[in-house]
Amino acid sequence: MSRQRTSTQKGTGSLSGTSTSAMPKEEFGPLAGGGSLSIMRRMAGLMRPLAATEGKAIGCGSLGHLCSVWCVMAATAALIGLSGLTGNGSWLSRTWIAWAVVSIVAGVLKGVMAYGEQYYNHEMAFSVLRDIRVTVFDKMRTLAPAKLSRRGRGNMVTVLTDDIEALEIFYAHTLSPIAIAVITAVVNLVTLTALSGWMGLMALVSYLIVGLVIPLLSASPTFRVAMAERTAQGRLHSLLLETLDGRRELVALGAADQVRQNLDEATGDMLESRRRTSRNTLYNDLATQVATLVCMAVFTLAVCALAGRGAIGLAPAMIGLVGFLSSFGPLIPVARLGSGLQPTIAAARRVFGLLDEEPEVEEVAEGSRLPAYSGTHASGLSFGYATGSDQDGSDSLVLHDLELDIKPGDLVGVQGENGAGKTTLIDLLMRFRDRSAGDLTVSGLPIETINTADLRARQTLVSQDTYIFSETLADNIAIARPGASREEIAEAASQACLDDLIDQLPKGLDQVLTSNGSELSEGQKQRVALARAFLSQASLLLLDEPTSNMDALLEGKVLKSLIDQQGDRAYLIVSHRPSVLARVDRLLTLQDGRLISA
Repeated sequence: MSRQRTSTQKGTGSLSGTSTSAMPKEEFGPLAGGGSLSIMRRMAGLMRPLAATEGKAIGCGSLGHLCSVWCVMAATAALIGLSGLTGNGSWLSRTWIAWAVVSIVAGVLKGVMAYGEQYYNHEMAFSVLRDIRVTVFDKMRTLAPAKLSRRGRGNMVTVLTDDIEALEIFYAHTLSPIAIAVITAVVNLVTLTALSGWMGLMALVSYLIVGLVIPLLSASPTFRVAMAERTAQGRLHSLLLETLDGRRELVALGAADQVRQNLDEATGDMLESRRRTSRNTLYNDLATQVATLVCMAVFTLAVCALAGRGAIGLAPAMIGLVGFLSSFGPLIPVARLGSGLQPTIAAARRVFGLLDEEPEVEEVAEGSRLPAYSGTHASGLSFGYATGSDQDGSDSLVLHDLELDIKPGDLVGVQGENGAGKTTLIDLLMRFRDRSAGDLTVSGLPIETINTADLRARQTLVSQDTYIFSETLADNIAIARPGASREEIAEAASQACLDDLIDQLPKGLDQVLTSNGSELSEGQKQRVALARAFLSQASLLLLDEPTSNMDALLEGKVLKSLIDQQGDRAYLIVSHRPSVLARVDRLLTLQDGRLISA
């Protein structure tokens, strides 16, 4: 069951006749388990190194909102004292200037604290997002290439950009607002209760309705549509990238209209999911506003009734009323979290799903160092993909009891039908996958005990698909050995028969290549890959259809160069072309998952 496919197949795939509704779900491993609270706890755990910064944000925000309430309450007390409503000899009349000063100071502090809250919140949020991006990229490195090869690129782009960026809402606009709402609500309750027990009780009920009941009721339905939106967005991105990669083949095959229809359907799915999310957010905002106004109206009527019966004094009633009416500032953002936070929770599930994905193979950091390369040996080598459907838990074997011996200087060819397992064999030799059974050794050492970096330094792969980075041609070749000199890079390019390309490019080796080498032909890209292999100085070269996009004349030149530069290197060449396989010293055929001497 090989992953091998031609560039045309890659470009068209599900694009030319498959509805987007039938596309496979693109997710990274099992979604992070647990409910929203579990996800929030996990996200909060990532900010522990910045707890001091978050504490500063919470402190500034709490003091700022309390200053806002105290400002109007002190101003009300000053006005009551100045107007003489409580009598010229009352304590408010004697202290109204002090209350006015308190009101002014609190108003000034409110602005300073608001700035501090925003500053510390965003400092913490952007620092955490930076650390998450680094962690995600490190994780992707451990998953590549076996696990990532089955994931849509658009889905990965969505995780790396939109999903991680969405976490900023949690770190900058969730944790501290919740803490601030709790702190300010408690302080305001104590203040209102000190003025009147009845006002304290009514405020408690109002705060629970707006700050707890509404967000809990709106959380579950909003999360479902938010998760659907994130998934639809990832699928649309995958389809767009595949369409761009295969645009030439799609036009040539007359499949552009079908692809346009598929894009329209995928876009419609995403927009419909986004509309449902927006609708839920609107309902949540409406419920929050209505509940807040109802609570304010009930509180106002109750206070007026209590003051009218003499249960509350006029001054405490007025001061408590304006304090209560101005105290909802920190609670309303929390009420909106029921819908506003759910897209962030959905994005976090996708990010954690990627982080929780188990790599196909574990990198070996403390393994054995390879001695001088003495060969690669496989005995009884078998491999199968876990199907998950076998009742006995066995795997569906793709390769069976392979016997393979490669020594320095060998030139081994492997042929076989599509899907025979040729690329899977290369994956095992490169340890992109671990074998299911049998032995596989490099220089006499079991491959899984060898330091991964050391193994990669002794092997190199020239695959069918060559990625060209947005760097100069020289830098693209030097990826194989960053410390190589200019002369070594030029020599590797010449060995890969790139002289004609260098002459064509205006700046030669210094020409910057863009858009995955859109200015290069597929055959030129393959020669860049060969130049990388020559520069790597690896002892074993694994070449997967290295000349599939070259004409016969160029193929002959490349094969001659490969043989001339071989020396003690070992080559294993996978190919369908008789002209390539005619050059090998030993030809093997993969048939029904077994290697047979041709």
